[in-house]
Amino acid sequence: MTFSSIIGHDRPVSILKRAIQNNAVAHAYLFSGEQGIGKRLTAYAFAAALNCQTASPEGGCGVCSSCRKVASGTHPDVHLLSPDGAEIKIDQVRAAQSELSLKPFEGQKKVLIVDNAEVMNDASQNAFLKTLEEPPGDSLIILISAMPQSFLSTIRSRCQELKFQPLPRPVLAAVLQEKRGLDADDAWFAAAISRGSLGRALDMDVQKEKTDREQFLVLWEGLGGMRNDEILALADGVAKDREGFDRILDIGIEWLRDRLVYQETADERLLVFAGGIDRIRSEQNRFSLPKALRDVDLFILSRGLLERRVSAQLVAENLLLKLGRA
Repeated sequence: MTFSSIIGHDRPVSILKRAIQNNAVAHAYLFSGEQGIGKRLTAYAFAAALNCQTASPEGGCGVCSSCRKVASGTHPDVHLLSPDGAEIKIDQVRAAQSELSLKPFEGQKKVLIVDNAEVMNDASQNAFLKTLEEPPGDSLIILISAMPQSFLSTIRSRCQELKFQPLPRPVLAAVLQEKRGLDADDAWFAAAISRGSLGRALDMDVQKEKTDREQFLVLWEGLGGMRNDEILALADGVAKDREGFDRILDIGIEWLRDRLVYQETADERLLVFAGGIDRIRSEQNRFSLPKALRDVDLFILSRGLLERRVSAQLVAENLLLKLGRA
């Protein structure tokens, strides 16, 4: 577990290296950025560097017993606090505080990594605040979050925030070809829909993602030939599968994005789903910018209505009828 194993994120890694070299490590950090982007891996590399038995300016060695224990999650001075169910509970926070109050057992620093830290409720955050205000001198706290705006301002202000940016599509595609053996087209597609997250890209079922998009295009194309009662019956089935409905909204916005991008650039390498290029080309003569923008608004409106708990059936009926009759 070393800094050299981190793909991308040169800026936050260089900041952490410099802090170690200058003996200026902050008492608390907030690693913020997209889920699965590499924040936790970086946190463990940081913890390993601080406790490595033969550390260099580049961080931990990755081979000493301390580094190996950090990598395996068995180092007695490096602890992970993660949600118990839907949230991080106050008794978990208190147990972590008790652990931090002890002297390092084996390493140089006690390190507490709080993953998905945004799910601490207000009581947990307030309990945690005391530790951030008066941390033990030989301890380090790293909060990891994809939603840093959810923290109490008093929590956020007491941490040094490092922002992790989405990985560029070419970088992700190259890693996927190397680590997953994907061909160039599949790697490029997976990189596009992972939103810059290596973790998401590595776990992705690429064939299912492609199939979902093909099925969406069949659905959309079929709407124009359906009667209203057939569309309403289809909407009933869509509404009963909330996860599937969310997928339709995501893919619909993505499809419209591809059509708009191709209309402006004619560059299929910029498409998210290159498998739709034949359909896009066949419809170019009938492309209408005002209609495409109205459809984007319709998908976004539908998502907003679902989030406000409007009846999924009413939302699905409105969406599919308008798409079928536009």
